[in-house]
Amino acid sequence: MKKITLLVVAFALFMVNANAQEDLVSKKGYKILPEAGDIAFGVDFAPFIKTVNLNASNTAPSFDFGDQFTIFVKKYNTADMAYRLKFAFNNFSQTDVNYVTDESVLAPTPEDQIADKGKFSYTQAMLSLGVEKRRGHNRLQGYYGADVFLFYFNGLASDMNFKGTYGNEFSSDNANPVSTNFVGALNGYRTATYKSGGMLGFGARAFIGAEYFIAPKISIGGELGWGLGYGLGMDGYQIDEEWDPVAGEVKATKVKTGRANQFMFGSDSSSQGFFENNGWLGLGGNINLIFHF
Repeated sequence: MKKITLLVVAFALFMVNANAQEDLVSKKGYKILPEAGDIAFGVDFAPFIKTVNLNASNTAPSFDFGDQFTIFVKKYNTADMAYRLKFAFNNFSQTDVNYVTDESVLAPTPEDQIADKGKFSYTQAMLSLGVEKRRGHNRLQGYYGADVFLFYFNGLASDMNFKGTYGNEFSSDNANPVSTNFVGALNGYRTATYKSGGMLGFGARAFIGAEYFIAPKISIGGELGWGLGYGLGMDGYQIDEEWDPVAGEVKATKVKTGRANQFMFGSDSSSQGFFENNGWLGLGGNINLIFHF
């Protein structure tokens, strides 16, 4: 991600000399650069670029909907100053279905099966507001500014929430039913729910970037930033079920799994950067495709 962003910025800087004397009106008379009153709509283009797979691994191109995908809007107060809003939202949900022996059948055959289901999910969201100032007199426009932001996540790709439903039920005759091991060892109990510890936080960042206008009011840009923020952790928990022979019923045990509060300052463009850690999405160094109206 950082290498791609730096390549875009370097390309834009290279084009300065090539376009220093260029007329900023198209052949059809359309103005190329944004003006006061314009509204811009943009997306983080990096997830699409990943389909080209710019690496040396020779792996097949792919698109991952779990990648950071950010939408933003700008409102130009003047030709060289804009207010901006950025929003990112990722929601992932997957249900795994596995078939086990149906123990309600007295003499089950391999065809007597029942379904266990495990639902894995996580949610991430970010909202930021900022101001940017712009400089430049040709198709290449540099900009800088600052954002303040809020973020929330409930689960991560590496630590998802889980909800399990199982076909074979606990009973006095079957205290250890055959079940799918979705999230942990089956030692007379099985996990019904696992809730990853989430986080709610806020912060601020400074940024610098460049845009190159490839057509009237259409630009591609790269952006890097530095930020600080604080995240307030929320307790996670796990609910395990087992058969209680004394009470003659299913016993559910809820155990907290802990939480973590975090404060960090640093670059948002590296793999160890502030915003790429812990699912703090949508603010890191990115590549933007922007349309102005």
